[in-house]
Amino acid sequence: MSADPGLDEAVTEPNVFAHVQVLAEIGNQHGNRAVGTAGYEASAQYVERVLTAAGYQVTSQPFTLPHHREVSPAVLTTAAGPVDAATFAFSPSGRVSGPVQETGTGCLSTDWTGFRQGSIAVAERGGCSFRVKADRAARAGAGALIVVNSRPGELKGSLGEPGTPLPVVGVAQDAAIEGPVTVETNTTSTMKVTRNVIAQTGQGDPDDVLILGAHLDSVEAGPGINDNGSGVGVVLEIAEQMARMRPDRAVRFAFWGAEEVGLVGSTHYVKNLSAEEKAKIAGYVNLDMVATENHGNGVYDSDNAIEEAATEFYRLRGLSSEEVAFDGRSDYGPFVKAGIPAGGIFTGADSIKTPEQAAVYGGTANRVFDPCYHKACDTIENVNRQVLDVSADAVAYIVEQLAFTDRPVR
Repeated sequence: MSADPGLDEAVTEPNVFAHVQVLAEIGNQHGNRAVGTAGYEASAQYVERVLTAAGYQVTSQPFTLPHHREVSPAVLTTAAGPVDAATFAFSPSGRVSGPVQETGTGCLSTDWTGFRQGSIAVAERGGCSFRVKADRAARAGAGALIVVNSRPGELKGSLGEPGTPLPVVGVAQDAAIEGPVTVETNTTSTMKVTRNVIAQTGQGDPDDVLILGAHLDSVEAGPGINDNGSGVGVVLEIAEQMARMRPDRAVRFAFWGAEEVGLVGSTHYVKNLSAEEKAKIAGYVNLDMVATENHGNGVYDSDNAIEEAATEFYRLRGLSSEEVAFDGRSDYGPFVKAGIPAGGIFTGADSIKTPEQAAVYGGTANRVFDPCYHKACDTIENVNRQVLDVSADAVAYIVEQLAFTDRPVR
């Protein structure tokens, strides 16, 4: 390993927080930083400016994605009265009335034997994708499709992309669907062009690359400052400090678009890597929510050198940490699927903090880690600066351990 480069000392919380503040100002100005919006583009331009000023050559990687917006909530009226329903993403607009007909799961051609054209199909969740159910309903001549949840609670789903010709809604398991019914949806679906922003150190082996990444977009509900302005701020600060250092491995900094709508940007990036380019990536470190108000010190259970370095950092700091699910919910997912080692840290989202975790980390038990997760209140006030400070140091330590050496990440 190279001599201590001093990255962990160089990376400071005030510098990280300054980046987070700018993203918060962008979010305030535009309402959110969701993909396909002016807020997202302003965020991408800010990242470009910071990286360019630090001396990096910045690459913008464009990609297209389907974009769906619900103009007004679904309306489902039955013979017994109104029923709560959720419009599926990429359902078209429409207002259809007719008798109902149950179709089992709607996955098999035999489920549609004897289906009466113009009827409203009612299918059980499970057995196949929502898109398959919708496509079979359309071929059978259904006026609309109602999908019934297979477990308690409302059912929100997605058809994946535009193109389904009939309205599709989801209802709770105990919903009473008595015909005749009327289904009404009001949506827009378009294809949008957006981009990832990428830069790489000029120093270090370009054939042996460590990638450090964070998603740049928010949900439409709010500005997305813990999720994920916090991760972006840390990556930017590390990029600025590393511009003057000499790592053994080149370090690539990636800011992903469209994570919140299905890991679209990171998936596009990985799918467009050649086999030769994939082989040059030693590992990928992911930052998604690292300043959670009611936090925990989560380390992705990745069973590699990334997890080892993160766990070691917390131990050396005299802090507890715990393994958290490595289940593909963030931008590490496409890398793992491609056989590239990945990992990272995570301070909590929408799960409930247990009394045992509160005893270890402080905070409030029996309350969600981030009460503003995917909400309008995910503003600068939702950032725990003490947690942001520790997270920035943790990531700097991980990068020091993995970039200033050529030992395998696996």
